Amino acid sequence: MPKSKKKQQKAEDFKKVKLKVGKKKAPASNATDTSFTSKTIVLSGQSITADKGVAVTNSRNLTLKDILSKLRHYSPVIRKEALAGLADLIAIHKDILKTELGPIIEGSVRLIVDNEPAVRRSLLRLYGNILRDISQRDLSAFASLMVVFTCSGMTHILEDIRSDAIKFLDLLAEVVPAAVAQHSATIMRNFFSLLETKATTAGTGGVNNSAGVNTRTSLLTQGNRLAIMRSCHNYLAVYTRPVLETGNDLWFMGDTGLNTKAQGYGAYFYPDTPAPFEALCLFGEAASGKSAVIGDSATAIRAQSSEAFVRLFPFLQETWMESATIFGTNAIGGDRSLDLCALVLEILQTLWRTAYPKSIPSTANNLVDFLRRCMTYFPFGEGFSGDSMVEETLLVMNLRVCELIALVRLGCSSDHSQHAKNKDTESDRWAKRATRFLMQTIGLKQTKTTLASVPDQDLKQTSRQTQVQLQETVPNPHLRSEILPLLLAALWKLAQSAGRNDAECLVAAATHHVRKCPLASPSKTLGIRFLAATIERQWSRTPISNTLDLTPLKSVVCEWVLGLPKLMWQLRDRNLPASAAAADALRLVCQRTRLLDAPSLATLHA
Repeated sequence: MPKSKKKQQKAEDFKKVKLKVGKKKAPASNATDTSFTSKTIVLSGQSITADKGVAVTNSRNLTLKDILSKLRHYSPVIRKEALAGLADLIAIHKDILKTELGPIIEGSVRLIVDNEPAVRRSLLRLYGNILRDISQRDLSAFASLMVVFTCSGMTHILEDIRSDAIKFLDLLAEVVPAAVAQHSATIMRNFFSLLETKATTAGTGGVNNSAGVNTRTSLLTQGNRLAIMRSCHNYLAVYTRPVLETGNDLWFMGDTGLNTKAQGYGAYFYPDTPAPFEALCLFGEAASGKSAVIGDSATAIRAQSSEAFVRLFPFLQETWMESATIFGTNAIGGDRSLDLCALVLEILQTLWRTAYPKSIPSTANNLVDFLRRCMTYFPFGEGFSGDSMVEETLLVMNLRVCELIALVRLGCSSDHSQHAKNKDTESDRWAKRATRFLMQTIGLKQTKTTLASVPDQDLKQTSRQTQVQLQETVPNPHLRSEILPLLLAALWKLAQSAGRNDAECLVAAATHHVRKCPLASPSKTLGIRFLAATIERQWSRTPISNTLDLTPLKSVVCEWVLGLPKLMWQLRDRNLPASAAAADALRLVCQRTRLLDAPSLATLHA
């Protein structure tokens, strides 16, 4: 056996390979392989040293085409450097925004959802510098593209991309508000997904608006929640601007002769400018198409605001309940809780002004319950003394609550059901507290004086009469001209809903404040216009719907009107808007009202 194995191995070592027809001859065992391969390296020309001719370049000799190609690079460092190069190019050649705006926006907008935070921050800085210098007409053509990527970022799976997308939305709402408002359905749906609280009652499957926490909202920190709420309010302000910002600070008083910006025939009833021929409608032609478009748009805005109110209210109430505990402590303004409470009231005010412009119905239990929670701490920060910014924030919050009280009171007064009557009693107590706060803010205090007993022959008894007098106190030092419209809106609506005595006291307080305003203050102008509109609604020659009876204040108002010539002499050129408002008020009183009798008019003319 071993011998046969040896023979076999020996045969294999010296095995002869037989050649076959059609087969290649095998290479020899000691043959050397001499084949080789070669590769070439191509070095592109350095753009920093290349001659670009007449092309527009930045400080690194890069053209716009070179920069836009680097914006699509796989490396985030290169993309960030490309944004810096683009900013450099625009800083050197500002006219490029007029000629190459399309390629710049289309090439950089995709970086809104970039995975690298440094790239997104660079893009936000770049857009913040260049978009404010571009006209809305030129930028509106690309607004839809930017909104698409912004909405994509708002629904991104990564939280930091969602946070940055909100910053981009704030910027777009600032530079192109009209174009962004057209995408309200998509944007508001994204806000709903970020803020909506989906709370279901365990075991019943029903919706509970007062309890329950959404997993997403429960994970939001105070900073993230504050940023999202602020962005939501900014967008709501932009979207509701056609309804709320009519160009008239006295919008809450309705359409009067002073509001010449109203649409239709009423705008030219007492014209300050010549009326167009179409406004006369002499031959039965239809009203202006612009008015119809504005009406349809306002209806759509109010409907969508009502939906936003329903869907956002649970989250806003949850945020209020978590943050309002600071009013029971002395640490007001120590953290972001005060800012959250202020934003909740600000968002709700925008929504209730749009959805419920005249009154809040008694069936709106959610707002009534929320107001009941607010009245636990009202007035907020009473007796607080500290940071001036905190005190001003507390004043604005209290004024918003006063307006909400007035709207709820108006809704309960118009409803005659038993359920509404129960709420009417509660809202009446709230209205008295709100009236007291407004009087203190202006610098007045109500004092009741009991008059002498008057014998009553029919009842064979004596009856006592009380008279309400106003005592001057120290006004709120933070009542600036920017806050005065909030106070006047709350005062007017509260005067419409309160009793006769409180309404007279509120209007008398407004008259007192107008007199005390400094001559050069913008508050002087708005106060004069407010009193003039009040006079027109009460003593107009043409019938104007009015729920107030200010007849007992006629002597006070007449005294103010007779002092207008002296006021105009004092104003002169110190405050031209106030002088114009005083002149308009005099013309209104003399031509359109029955306030002054013949001797008073003769005195005024003299």
